[in-house]
Amino acid sequence: MTRHELAFGTSFLVALVLFACSGADDTGGGNGAPGGAGGSGGLALGGTGGGGGIGIDAGGDSGGGASGACNQAVDIVFSMDVSTSMGPFLNKLADEIEAVDAAVKALNLKVEPHYGLVVFVDDTLFANTAQPYLDVKTLKTDFKSWASFTSSNNQPSGGNQNSTWPENSLDSLYRAAKEFAWRPKASTLRLVIHTTDDTFVQGPTTFNGVQIMHSYAETVKQLQDEQVRVFGFASKLGGPSESDDVSQGWFSTVGGSPTIPNATGGGVFQLDDVMSGTVSLSSAIPAAVKDTQCKPYPTPK
Repeated sequence: MTRHELAFGTSFLVALVLFACSGADDTGGGNGAPGGAGGSGGLALGGTGGGGGIGIDAGGDSGGGASGACNQAVDIVFSMDVSTSMGPFLNKLADEIEAVDAAVKALNLKVEPHYGLVVFVDDTLFANTAQPYLDVKTLKTDFKSWASFTSSNNQPSGGNQNSTWPENSLDSLYRAAKEFAWRPKASTLRLVIHTTDDTFVQGPTTFNGVQIMHSYAETVKQLQDEQVRVFGFASKLGGPSESDDVSQGWFSTVGGSPTIPNATGGGVFQLDDVMSGTVSLSSAIPAAVKDTQCKPYPTPK
């Protein structure tokens, strides 16, 4: 897998012009715009590429509204595919993470943001023992380290090499939701920034010699139980020929169930748009915070 098609979702208020140029494929109708406060609300991600806006039932504004009037803490866990093709993205994230942190802090947070990191190929590994990083420079160092790791074609926990294309997104997301030292959900915006350029295997099963633990439904439920929103960078095409449909769970439904971003009040962008510079991580990630902070978590459907 050498082609990067990255998807990452947010209404992208900070860089609306960039977003409009990104052509992000969404699942709703009509050009999207940020949902209004009150009532059923909704976070709508606009797009100009024919797909229109993705409608997310975010439950409306809770009354906190603008970031200056909001007292929610912000916890962000990065869930990163570290298979062979993902090195360039990890390096880009490392290069921009200090700008991301500065932009998040500029949203008038009352307390410092917390960051975590879980990585995956076929197996998963929680960096920093699932605790928040003490500073963003240490997180940047880990991003750089894992970017170098991708060239090894190994599993994060050791063992056999990665010889297959589907990766273990589901267990990584499940662990992020369940194991990270989140601050209390009642007073914290909990986000996972998930990146992959391939599809996933549903557990429980054994795949490439690795035990896959969780199904799609179990993973979504765990995210919802912990009130974690997922913003994804994902691909539509991948696999050995880079022409296989790998959009399920991110751009298209799974067995009739909503996509992970839709089910959790998050969003998704195409990976290529980040790698081409059309979408800026240092704008998109803070915009995801700004657009969801102090908004009620969507009611599971």
